[in-house]
Amino acid sequence: MSMKKILLTAVAVSALSAGAASAASITTATTVGGKSMTATGAVPPVLTTFDAYTIANELNVATPPTAAAVIKLAPTTATTVGSGNYVVTFNITGGTFTTAGVTVANLALTGTTVASTVTSVNSVNANSIAFNVNVAAGEFVTSFDLTNTLKLGSARDSVAVNGKIDTQAGAQVDGGVSASKTIIDYRTGYKVAATAVPTELTLASAYKKFTGAVTTFNIGTGLAFAENVGATSGDRVYSTTTGTFVVPADLTAATLTLAGDISAFDPTVNAVAPDALTTNVFTAAAASATLGLLQAGGVNVTLSQKLVPVAGNASTYAITPVVTMGAGYTAPTFSAVALGAVTLEGTNFYAPWVGDGTNGITYTIRLGNRAATAVSGITVTLLNSQNVATATTCNAGTLPASGELLITSTSLKACFGAFGRGDLRITAQAVSTTMTAKMRSVSANVVNEQSLGGGTVNASAN
Repeated sequence: MSMKKILLTAVAVSALSAGAASAASITTATTVGGKSMTATGAVPPVLTTFDAYTIANELNVATPPTAAAVIKLAPTTATTVGSGNYVVTFNITGGTFTTAGVTVANLALTGTTVASTVTSVNSVNANSIAFNVNVAAGEFVTSFDLTNTLKLGSARDSVAVNGKIDTQAGAQVDGGVSASKTIIDYRTGYKVAATAVPTELTLASAYKKFTGAVTTFNIGTGLAFAENVGATSGDRVYSTTTGTFVVPADLTAATLTLAGDISAFDPTVNAVAPDALTTNVFTAAAASATLGLLQAGGVNVTLSQKLVPVAGNASTYAITPVVTMGAGYTAPTFSAVALGAVTLEGTNFYAPWVGDGTNGITYTIRLGNRAATAVSGITVTLLNSQNVATATTCNAGTLPASGELLITSTSLKACFGAFGRGDLRITAQAVSTTMTAKMRSVSANVVNEQSLGGGTVNASAN
């Protein structure tokens, strides 16, 4: 009788091993924090691809958290482990197993296993746990399921597991050690974004008042904090190891700093003015309407003309949020979020390699006006420079009707400081095809001249 049982067992193991072209695998039914290792949407399951339990980088792990897991090791597809005595082993990297109190109850057998049993714990250490298993005659196992509380590291290392099935005699079953599967990983849980609204100002009254009834314009819309959901529906980032995913409401306050030239405008964030002692900082306190809108999306960043209008300047804008979060988090740091850019309707002339006169060469840029109407609000912008400049944009004055305006090395140095040399953009805040621009450089014995254009928009040096 005993010889017949041994022969039957040998036949079962032999059949399994011979048919196994690949090893057993950690299945998508494996769970961490009660969540299976598959990205699921509103009506799961949507996909069956393996997807790790992702923890937010913002979660404070100074005290390493633990995570309840059920790790399922299954034989190769369409293969089962038949009757016999086996050693089933689970290995972990990036984290450790809880070793205290491990008993046969930590391994469950799935299949037809009425009489099959986990007979004993074979070995236990922080990186590997093995069990002795008897699969009864006429029964089979489709999955070996280890329940354990995993201990995570404080360095946010990904946690991976694998497993293997051996006979008691040491023969590999089902191809040997399975491929390692990452079951826990980390990524940033929160992001902030906005839709830029580039704007061209069409202004009247010396470019100080907006035309018509328009007094405000958006430079960014939809400014909002958002949780980081992967490209696959349901690929969430979790704020705990118990299945709670991140949400924007975890951000409990924010300070928003607006960058860009606002000297001619009054900025608001969703109609809220800047803080009393600043011109470009906005505070969204806990439970405020602004914070709620930031969490939900749809906040607008707006520029308005001043009560006493001021000539506007072209500028790009960005906003940088600094946030606080609830207990258990380390607040994330956000980079500046680009908003819209304000450009001025008008004519641009470009003047390359213009100096401040310190090298003995002086420059004069002459703007000519063939029209009987003056052009006011002409600005000069230093696009780049040899030395650090003290300013980048200056008001060059008004081009008189049927007259000229001279921009010299002396006036440029007075505005920009000792910038050395650089490239300039001269912007006439008017739509005009009656303007001309020419530049002259004078050294000890040499006079050079070049035309900067004949009044067409974005005229370039030639």
